[in-house]
This record gives sequence, structure tokens and C-alpha cells, in this order.
Amino acid sequence: MSSRPFAFRDLRAEPDAAVLERFHRDVLAPSFEPAELDPLDVIAEGLRATGPTRTSALVAVGPSGDVLGGVVGELYEPERVLLLAYLAVRPDLRGRGIGTALLHRAAASWYGPGVALAVGEVHDPGRWPEEGDAAAGRLRLYAQVGARLLDVPFVQPALGPGRPRIDGFLLLAFHVAADAGLGDGVPSGLLSRFVRAYYEREEGVRPPYDPELASLLELIEREPVVPLLPVDAYARVRAL
Repeated sequence: MSSRPFAFRDLRAEPDAAVLERFHRDVLAPSFEPAELDPLDVIAEGLRATGPTRTSALVAVGPSGDVLGGVVGELYEPERVLLLAYLAVRPDLRGRGIGTALLHRAAASWYGPGVALAVGEVHDPGRWPEEGDAAAGRLRLYAQVGARLLDVPFVQPALGPGRPRIDGFLLLAFHVAADAGLGDGVPSGLLSRFVRAYYEREEGVRPPYDPELASLLELIEREPVVPLLPVDAYARVRAL
């Protein structure tokens, strides 16, 4: 029996609508701005999907059945990229190692041969000063599990009609497969293909792209390799 005061639940392998609803209500909704968070039904649909883009979710569940935290991954299979879309711990339980445990479990479960790159979006502390030390604290957590910073600014696509794009993000690499990495960098073509697929899925856009997205892709593609930096070098990443 695990010494941890919680158990992991894989909501793709073992669907549970009630647990997913508690995860969304008690963990995700208090942790993300409404424009950054997919509705419950969108995540549920992704967990049921069997196509080239599909969702997985791991949650940490306490002895009484309460959801303590969780991580959501979106696999873009043709691009071989996994987006760690959400990682959150219930606000009153942060700092107890639950997030770290979830990231390690996700790595063991999800970073298989079909994943060349695992990335995650995170607020740039310099662009979100109202968050105080919280944004920098998240970066410290991710650095502890081996994440590195992709040297390119990022804008989150609009997650549905009538919702805005959100700038001020950094893009972290949590995993780079041996056959995908180039020393201290990631092939720009790999990252560009993912960004195109991500925007096309979320916004339905098609080439020719609007100036903001075209500028982002130009920054990614202007060199053959996008450098990987230490997480604490975030101040070096350019704004669009």
C-alpha cells in the first residue's frame, strides 16, 4: 500500500463523471481564469475521444473520495506532442507535494514512444505581476521536475467562440524524446507543427493566418532549432 494519503485515478482508462465534475469544480475552476479553462463538457468529450487528438486526465483522490488535484494532457498524435493543458492542486492543499507527484505519475504514464515533446503553458511572472510570487513559484516547481524553457514567447489560443486569446505565457518543455531533441534545443518544425495544430483545433483557423499567429510562427521558425533554457531565464524570452 502506498504511503501517500491519496490514490491516483486515470479518468480516461476508468471514466467517472462524478470525480471529473469534482475535479473541474473544486480544483480547476478556482485555479484558472475562466478564459483559460475548458468547460467541463469539453474535457469530458476529449476523454471519450479516440481520434488523433485526445485527452487524458490523472487525479489524486483522498481517502474520503475528495479530489485533491489533477493534471490534464492533450495528445496531438500526428505531431507527437503532448500538451500538459492543466495542472492544479486544490488551493488549501498546495505545497504538500501533490503537484510534484502528479507530474511524476503523468511522466511515467504518458511519455511513451508516441510522444516526442511534452509542453505546458505557464504565466510569465513579468507579465502577470498581480499574481505576486505565485507565478514564480509555479516555475520553481516545474524546474524541480526537469522542465526547461523554450526560448519563444507564447499566446494561448482562444478556447472557444467569443473567448479571447491570452498573451503573457511561457512555453515549457517537460519532456523531449531522444529522437526529437537536438542537444539544448527542439526542432522548430516540430514545435511549429504543434502550434498550428493547436490553433486550428481550438479556433478553427486555416492559412493564411492572422498577423498575431503569423508573427508567433515566424518567431518559432526563424531558426532550425528553438533553444531550451533554464526555467529561471524567463526574463530573456521576447514578447510578441
